[in-house]
Amino acid sequence: YVDKDFGTGVLKISPGHDHNDYLLARKIGLPILNVMNKLATLNDVDGLFCGLDWFKAREKLWADLEETGLAVKKEPHTLRVPRSQRGGEVIEPLVSKQWFIHMEPLAEKALLAVEEKNLPLYLRGSRRYTITG
Repeated sequence: YVDKDFGTGVLKISPGHDHNDYLLARKIGLPILNVMNKLATLNDVDGLFCGLDWFKAREKLWADLEETGLAVKKEPHTLRVPRSQRGGEVIEPLVSKQWFIHMEPLAEKALLAVEEKNLPLYLRGSRRYTITG
């Protein structure tokens, strides 16, 4: 969670984009704001940064802070964020609706079709083929 020996001592909570922050927000009643859309660009919650890729928005925010004299200092820092195993990209958690399917009835029908060797197979076009034993 929070490393007390690092940073300014200010706690930032991003309930829509961090699992631990989400749990904390639910516990203390904070709203869950989502600031990103599914294409990893910022949405209308982000005002001036709306439509920007999240990384470009970070660069613009820093430039704006420097331009207005609000930036204090810049230090190299390795982010501790989850990354994709395949490509190494940063994974941004996103609160979204999820749905689940009760698989048992579907599995029963699929197993029966395999056991009876009655497997419809659809290839290109509208012809239907059936694999039989």
